[in-house]
This record gives sequence, structure tokens and C-alpha cells, in this order.
Amino acid sequence: MSIRRKTRTNSGLFLKSLIIAFTMVGAGVSFAAAAAVDDPPSLHETKAEQDARMQWFRDAKFGMFIHWGLYSQLAGEWQGQTVTGGAEWIQQYLGIPSSQYSSLVKTWNPTKFNAREWVRLMKAAGVKYICITTKHHDGFCLWPTKMNNDWNIKITPGGKDLLKPLAAACREEGVRFCIYHSVMDWHHPDWPKRPQFNDYAKGTPDKALFKAYLYGQLKELFSNYGSIGMVWFDGTWDREAWTSQDGKELEDYTRSLQPSVILDNRSGYVPPQPKLGFGVANSYGYVFAGDYISPEGEVPPTGLPGIDWETCQTMQLPNNWGYNRLVGFRSFEDLLHQLIDVTSKGGNMLLNIGPTAEGEILPQARRCLEKFAAWMKINKESIHGTTASPFEVLPFDGRCTQKPGKLYLQVFAWPKSGKLLVPVTNKVSRVYLLSNPREALVAVSSKRGVELSLPAVPPDPIASVVVVDIEGPAAVIAPPAPISQGMPVTVSAEWQGRDTLKKEHVNDGKTDTIWAGPENSREGWAQIDLGEERSVSRVLVSEGSEFKRCRKFSVQSEIDGQWKPVATGTSIGAQKQVVFEPVKARRFRLTVTVDKPAGMPDGEPVIAEFQLFGE
Repeated sequence: MSIRRKTRTNSGLFLKSLIIAFTMVGAGVSFAAAAAVDDPPSLHETKAEQDARMQWFRDAKFGMFIHWGLYSQLAGEWQGQTVTGGAEWIQQYLGIPSSQYSSLVKTWNPTKFNAREWVRLMKAAGVKYICITTKHHDGFCLWPTKMNNDWNIKITPGGKDLLKPLAAACREEGVRFCIYHSVMDWHHPDWPKRPQFNDYAKGTPDKALFKAYLYGQLKELFSNYGSIGMVWFDGTWDREAWTSQDGKELEDYTRSLQPSVILDNRSGYVPPQPKLGFGVANSYGYVFAGDYISPEGEVPPTGLPGIDWETCQTMQLPNNWGYNRLVGFRSFEDLLHQLIDVTSKGGNMLLNIGPTAEGEILPQARRCLEKFAAWMKINKESIHGTTASPFEVLPFDGRCTQKPGKLYLQVFAWPKSGKLLVPVTNKVSRVYLLSNPREALVAVSSKRGVELSLPAVPPDPIASVVVVDIEGPAAVIAPPAPISQGMPVTVSAEWQGRDTLKKEHVNDGKTDTIWAGPENSREGWAQIDLGEERSVSRVLVSEGSEFKRCRKFSVQSEIDGQWKPVATGTSIGAQKQVVFEPVKARRFRLTVTVDKPAGMPDGEPVIAEFQLFGE
């Protein structure tokens, strides 16, 4: 039986009466006039009360996203057609009719699902909160909701509530249980922008009926699964289908259910927005609403000081959140470095896995979590409960987090010289490795900062943590000015007749001016002549705040007439610092490559800044 038939026949009166019930007593907010009821308690918080409510989230730093649903059975493939990215979107990507997609309920039976095992594995990896897709865009519910009788876990062969054991295991293990809930619903006949592939639906969508359905499900989730740490709303980007007022009412209603809950920024509410100082790939994640900002698949270049934020990242390439059997996984090194980078910028990372339909965590994902566990067993102190780095830049390849009286230096590339410079003027009481806290390291203060003497071999090949105990707040020495600003620039070529794209912009100290390669070029370089040999150990590269075209770059130095690689990387974006062992040379070159095929617009290489730092 479809939801449409239920809505229009035996339960139409029930759902309309439900709207009235929610408006009068149950929801605490009217769909038609939210301002007519009392505001939820959290709207009257003092700053201290808000800080107390948000503290667990700010301390956690590391959460786990779980995308699991009917789409997990397809794993990226349907009747000979495949998708390599977004396996959880397969119904829309391939236009699978609802009448065919719904057959998946007859076969889903996750007999290998072990909630306690999942939670223990994730907890050991340093995860402090778990967020599962209670309902994704296909509308299927992982719990036996009473709001429909044909599109939830109860009618599958297994028939067991998948949320209840997970919520219980989270409570037992001291991990926060959180939920993802899609507002957009491809299966529901009354979703205002229902898709054409929903061949069950008839008539005109009734948004009030859909809201009653949505609110009823949220009431069930908050009533039946204990304390909900966080709600990760999604699917509200269509402003015609879901207005800012709809989003505001949704936030207010959800807070009325459990005032302690933390909300992401995707309810659909769009209050007046501040201006960001950098370009973003997905503006939907940067809407300033709810309790925190949720950039998806990207990290703000300098963090968001004073603002709570969380980036969601997924293990499976290229952008799969639900399980896809056709693609590979990101490396542990990449994911660990990203967690450290996010933490150093004051944010949280919500790392996603997509279990198999049977309820197994894939071996690749399990190995990755086990590696996180091994690293966290030694170094978790440098992640949990820390705040953002006090440094604008660091003179070594790594990151920094801090707690009162402690700097945690996560070193990615162990210096060959055995020396590590910390640019602070504080008195240092002790320096040690988290892997060997009993043995103190030598620290010598100078005008440049505190120079640490390190062991010859790093304790961890990916990220070793050095702890510096200091007296008082970090007194940071300002980073040195670039030695390249205003020096002669040569480029591979210029876009003729475009004065705004000249080579002089490469090192003018401004990220709002750019050089771009000639029209339809896909690779280009800029070269700086320092006039004499100088020792360079750091470069700053930027595409400016509006561009994110680079897919590969390299920095080279000219030594004995030969160009030799100094550093390489992938994306650049608004700003990237690249640190390396000191290289003495007169000329340095940055080469940028773009993947966009020739002939397509807006694919030329762009450089806003290429600056060299050293002595």
C-alpha cells in the first residue's frame, strides 16, 4: 500500500486532524503561524547557557556519519546501470520508478548488523558521537514509524528496528546518539517537489499533510530513542518547496521536543547572512542557521573563528556516502591529516561510512578505524577538548592544537635537521612526545622562537605529536613577510587584452587580483626571480576567493640550470601553505594544472598569489 493511497483514503482525516492536534497541543508550534506560540526554551538562552549546551560538541571533535538504507542493497548498480558517486542518490540519478525501487523492501535483511560491535569499533577510533540516517531522500525509515505502513523497516524480512539497538549501544558506551533526517522525501506524495519517478503519486501535493508527516516522525524519534544529541537535517535547498519560514518552524518544533538538542544549519531557515571572506564549493553548507555550520566535503581555509562548525567527509571515493561496491577508499593518512587540520582550525569532522546491506562495516573501513584507534590511543589528548591553533602559519609541515598551558604540535613531515621551531616568546617548562611523555626534549629560546631538538626517527610515520608546556597564553611571534613580494615575475603566457589578468598580480600581496592563463589553456606557470640565491622553506599559494580550479600543482626550484621539484599537491583554493625542507635557489616556479576539458568555459589556470618565505 502506498503512502498516497493511505493519505487520500483511510487516513486523510487522521492526518488533517493531526495537523490540528500539533497546532493546538502536540507540536508547540503552528504550521501557519509559528509566532503565535511561545518560543522554545533554547531561544531564550543566555550566552553561558548556550555554551554549556554546545560544550560536548565543541570538545568531541570527531563524529561518525552512517549512511544506511535500501540503496545499500544496490551498492551503485541497478539493472546494468551504474553510478560511481553518490550511491545513496541512485534512485534519482537513474530515475528508478518508485514502483520498482519499492521492491527493495522485500529483500532487505541486515542479519550481520551488530550495533554494539559498530559502536565499540567507532569509540575506540576516537569517535565521540554517531549520526545515522533515520530517513534519507528516498524516504525509507529505519525504524517502525507509525506515520506510514508501507515504507519502513517493519515490512522488510528482518522487520527489526535498526535505531533502537544503536541508540542503546551508544548509551552503554558513552557515545552521543545523533540522527540525520531528510526533509526532502522522494517517496511521499505530498512533498511539494515530488519527482517524476514517483509513479505512485496522484493529485496535487498537500504541503500541510507532508508537514504533519514530518513532524509526526520527529516526535516518534525524540520520544522513543532517549536523548538525541544532534539532528542533522538535510534536503531543504529548494527554496520553492521549503521556505525559510518552514525551516524556522522546523527548528522551533524540534527544539521544543528536547531543548538540549543541537541542530545543524540545514533546516531550511535562512536568516540574514554574514559575508564570507573566501569562496566555497557548496554554499548550502554555509548557511548561518541552527547551532553550527556544516561545510560538506571542504574545510574553511582559516576556520571560522567564533563560530561552531563541522565538516562532513566520506571514506569512499569519489563522493559516496551510501555503500558503493564499484569504488575505492581514501587513505588513512589523508583522513587523519584532515581530522588534524579541521581540529587545528577549531572545527569538528563527521567522517562517513556506508555499511553493506547485510550490516557489515567493510574491511577497508574497519582497517581505517582500527588505524585511527591505534593513533588515538596515544594521541587523543591532542584532539579531544582542544581549541584552534594560535598560529596563522607554522614553520614546519604540520598543525597545532592547544589547551590551557599546552601546545600540541602534530608533525606530518619529520624535519631532517632534527630541529623544530615554535614561534612563541613564552617561557617553556617542558617539551615531550605524547608517545614518550617521561622523556623531556631539549628546548632553546631565541628571537625567532623556541627551537626543539627532536629524536632522529619520528614515533609515528604519519603524524607525531610534540607537546610544549608553556606559561600563560601563547604569545605568538608574527610570521615573517614574504621575500618574493614585488620581485620580477615571468609566466608561461598571458591572456592578451585582459589587463585584470596580468602577471604582476602573482605576488602583489592581494588575493583579489589574479593572473590567468590564455583562453582555453589548461596548464600554466608563474616564476619568481629573487635576484640572488635565498633559502626558502615555505610558499603560500592562492587562487583567490572566487576560484577553485586547480587539480594539481607543483613548486620547483632552479638549481644548476635544472628545474627540480620542491613540493606537489592537488587543490589550492583560497589559500594553501606548503612547508618543506629549506631549498637555496634564485628562481622558483609554480605550475598549475586544471582538469576541465579544453573548450569548456572557465577552465583556465588561475594564480592569485605565489609568495616565497625564507631567509
